[in-house]
Amino acid sequence: MINRKSNNGLLPHLFQQEYPKMTAVLCRHFGLKHIEIAEDITSETFLKAVEHWTTKGVPANPAAWLYAVARNKAKDYLKRIVLYDTQIKEAIGPNETIEYFEFNDQNISDSQLAMIFAVCSPANSPEAQICLALQILCGFSTEEITDAFLAKPETIKKRLQRAKANLRKDNFQLKNLSETEINSRSDTVLRTLYIIPPENRTVS
Repeated sequence: MINRKSNNGLLPHLFQQEYPKMTAVLCRHFGLKHIEIAEDITSETFLKAVEHWTTKGVPANPAAWLYAVARNKAKDYLKRIVLYDTQIKEAIGPNETIEYFEFNDQNISDSQLAMIFAVCSPANSPEAQICLALQILCGFSTEEITDAFLAKPETIKKRLQRAKANLRKDNFQLKNLSETEINSRSDTVLRTLYIIPPENRTVS
């Protein structure tokens, strides 16, 4: 069933709620080295929603529709032989394979938890960690982060770029967190959770 009424306010709300979940799951499967790919897929998913919902109406289950589109876009990326052979295959190793995935509650929860620990990388300054948390875990725009820090947009953009570059170099594994990794970052994770708005806290 399609709702052809206005979706005023729905997409911004869904963006803030679902963007972090999609990005976390995609990063968990592609690896942090390909965080930009994960963000691109998520952004393209919402762009498609804007185009599709404006002309054809809002689907009965908007979140499920978004997840289906994101999953299909992820499949399309994996089918591109050049991307797989030159980037992802090398990153995951010769004896590993990439499996398709579902946006189910368990996968989302596990991925978000792993992403919190990744964002709290000691390779980044506390300020950079907060910027990443607001963008990746909360779906905040660069402009919103700029306002929160009372900083110049260019400063925040550069901070985010450097922080993401450090995440790629850190090669933190999102799939299986070791006890050492958990213990070494737990204090920072707790501080990060404290600054995340309640509505964005899906991990307890």
